[in-house]
Amino acid sequence: MTVLKIHVALEEVNFLWDERQVILFREMWNNGVSLSEMAKRLKRKQVEVAVLILDQADNYKIGGRSEGIGDTSVELIKNKGNHEFPLTLYIALEEANFLWNEKDVILFQEMWDRGINIAEISRKLKRHQIEVAVLILDQLGLEDMLSGIQNKPVQVA
Repeated sequence: MTVLKIHVALEEVNFLWDERQVILFREMWNNGVSLSEMAKRLKRKQVEVAVLILDQADNYKIGGRSEGIGDTSVELIKNKGNHEFPLTLYIALEEANFLWNEKDVILFQEMWDRGINIAEISRKLKRHQIEVAVLILDQLGLEDMLSGIQNKPVQVA
């Protein structure tokens, strides 16, 4: 009998967002607010904001930033006030597949350790780049994910 071992990536992360928070997130992103500051203002964990970044980049709602997602000067942050929209729920990465065969997780780790970029890992595992980025976030954590992606030739989204 063959036993199939499954790993669920980011099992503990909250993917539900108030649409007003998503709009505020986009404004902060466009104003160059850092990941840590966004998490603080949105009252969310940094990993949850990182997931929203992946989601919004994958859906072309936000673009790249030359200054990255590190610390920024607070003076650059604009506060446009509260949005008057009804409460609408938004699910980040709603269409992503978070289930991974344990063998694929091991294969991913081996490729990542060899320095293979996300695009190539995605191709070899036959998964979307966002799903691989989610696995990186799950397996390596936020800090390692950010430093690892920045040192790879191809970046997510």
